[in-house]
Amino acid sequence: MNAFRLLAVTFVALITSTCSEAPPPRPNILFISLDSVRYDDLTPYGGVGLFGDAPISPGIRALADRGVVFEQALSTTSWTLPSHMAMMTGLPDPVHGVTDNHKRLDSGVVTLAETLKAAGYATAGYFSGPNLNPVFGFSQGFDQYSNEGSNHPDVAVFTDPNPGALIPVHKASHEDVTSPNLIEAADAFISDKVRANEPFFCFVHFWDPHYDYIAPPKNEARFVRPGFTRESSGVSGAWEIDKLKQDWTVDTAADLVSLYHSELNYTDEYLQRLMARLDELGVAEDTLIVLVSDHGEEFFEHGRWGHQRTLHEEVVRIPMIFSYPRQVPEGARVSTQVGLQDLYATICDLADVALPSYAHEGTLFGSSLRTYWETPGQLGRDQLLFLDVPGRAIQQFGLRREVAGGAQKVLLNPLSTESEIYDLIGDPREKAPIVRSQYENSKDALVQAALRLQLEAEAARAKLPLKDADNEALLSPEMRAELKRLGYL
Repeated sequence: MNAFRLLAVTFVALITSTCSEAPPPRPNILFISLDSVRYDDLTPYGGVGLFGDAPISPGIRALADRGVVFEQALSTTSWTLPSHMAMMTGLPDPVHGVTDNHKRLDSGVVTLAETLKAAGYATAGYFSGPNLNPVFGFSQGFDQYSNEGSNHPDVAVFTDPNPGALIPVHKASHEDVTSPNLIEAADAFISDKVRANEPFFCFVHFWDPHYDYIAPPKNEARFVRPGFTRESSGVSGAWEIDKLKQDWTVDTAADLVSLYHSELNYTDEYLQRLMARLDELGVAEDTLIVLVSDHGEEFFEHGRWGHQRTLHEEVVRIPMIFSYPRQVPEGARVSTQVGLQDLYATICDLADVALPSYAHEGTLFGSSLRTYWETPGQLGRDQLLFLDVPGRAIQQFGLRREVAGGAQKVLLNPLSTESEIYDLIGDPREKAPIVRSQYENSKDALVQAALRLQLEAEAARAKLPLKDADNEALLSPEMRAELKRLGYL
């Protein structure tokens, strides 16, 4: 072979090799948030109805079969506003700072939508509950961000100092039915971008699983007990239930859970329609689907119904599923402890998009979860839990730590300075704390770790490129001084 011919063959081989190793195109991204959905009531996590054998969420089970299920995923809190902000910023609640209804995301924080838009994605968000109103900063980075509920409150209500100002807004939203509007809006956006051959990021927030549980009769019939009627059961309107009541019977609680399952089943039907639409458009294989919940729901495990009152397992354990045939293995299950703040980094990793410059500069920004399905068996990082509800005089923060065979948790109350430590291996329902003490005098390692992590979060906020007014921290200056005196800092 002469030199010229050898050179030509080498050049062709080089081109062929380069083409074959070209990276796949960036995925479309469909990010689904289910409001108030417990992980253990969904079919992929073993959820079953109390009466009959109808599957609660067959659509979510099918999605799980095509991707990775995280079995030990945690929210940052037990209510909608701060947990969704953790999803959209990659930051724990004390760092992003949007911890109650009178706070807004600082415009210097770069949201997931902003990052993806800068990378060339068309971005759209469709929400259906008042806690995702753009007044809180959720619209940053979205080309379009739309309320698909029937309730469109005036922005002024969110800044009203009257603690009861938002009650009519929330009551109206609980009585609404929003899934049909959500799917119609998301379908229109996705279809338009597929026709235009533009990569898209579509965020869809399902509010219907949130109480009131008012699914259609056909869904109720699959899950309620024989002879059930709302009037005779005492659960005619979930909004009317006193969340602090202690005298609920097992039967009444079961009726409420069954109505919840009916609502999950109804929502699942619309999820199936959205998944089917991706197939019809021919982009299912090219779309990264992320499905999570913002928090769980309490059904009298600790004497109450609802959420936004505790940080127990029933309200902080959530479903988390990733599906993307090109990069995510099918049918995998990951037992490692992970958190909502890890979604941002994982999505950007799978889409080959750079994170904000401050992401790993001591800001407690989440990390990509890819490592946990590629290298199973790792223990997850400590997870900070946070709850601040001034209107109800509720303050609590804590830490959940994964250990071999299970987890441990510590919950601290700044108002009473009391701490509770739970061994989740022997007491997964948190019925009996192994230690209950005043935490300013405690030398327990878990208590100290929780205090350090909370203070790291306060320090991390100062490292963000903030442009607006700062928010107050959970620990007062007096409390920090006392902790320093006791040797914790």
